[in-house]
Amino acid sequence: MSGFSEYNKMISKQQYEAQLQHIFRLLLENRTQEEIARELNISTRTVARYSSRIDKRYGEIQRQKNDDTLFLECHLFKNRMLNLYKALENKVCDDKTSGVEKARCAEVAADIATQIVKLESEGIRAVKELGLSAKSLANKNTNINNLRNDNDGKSFKEYDLNRKF
Repeated sequence: MSGFSEYNKMISKQQYEAQLQHIFRLLLENRTQEEIARELNISTRTVARYSSRIDKRYGEIQRQKNDDTLFLECHLFKNRMLNLYKALENKVCDDKTSGVEKARCAEVAADIATQIVKLESEGIRAVKELGLSAKSLANKNTNINNLRNDNDGKSFKEYDLNRKF
């Protein structure tokens, strides 16, 4: 039998979980494996095994949270860009705007449109690389749509980037 199996037999599941949580707290305090082993009077190999278990248990959860946060921030940024694009479009269509100002606004709007297209293509590439399931992506889009209300209660609208001023 391996040493790990014998060790697991010596302690109960509750003791194991308590030890795991204790080691997790010490790791969060930036303690080294050697320091933890000395403090708990266990071997550094045991601390390494616990650390591995902790990483398996909590690491994937944290990575998913990071991915979700990035996904949300990208969508919020895209919506801000679309709002700016719309404001520039309104400025160009306004009769009170001078020709020079209309040209500048149209140039900035074209740059924004290009950046939005790049952002969208990067998002598609990232989704393909991550291999996100359609269900997972649909859930994220639902969450984004729920957050798309501005202060006036109006919904953000998606604008056709090829639309003429």
